[in-house]
Amino acid sequence: MKLRLFIKKNRFTILSMIIGVIVAYFYWLHVGMYWGTYPLSSECWVNCVYGCLFGGLIYCIFLKKNIQDEG
Repeated sequence: MKLRLFIKKNRFTILSMIIGVIVAYFYWLHVGMYWGTYPLSSECWVNCVYGCLFGGLIYCIFLKKNIQDEG
């Protein structure tokens, strides 16, 4: 019950994080380097974690801007 309420309350943030993971995966698949020590493109899971965090951050920035405009 609490999980459903949490998901319902944060559904757009979760959706933007999932979109971030998908975009990061495709970035790694097409642009990422398989060699070297550059952490953003050498490992798939690192790229997906960054994408997830960045997707949630972008949504929260836009959400905060919309809340400030209304208030």
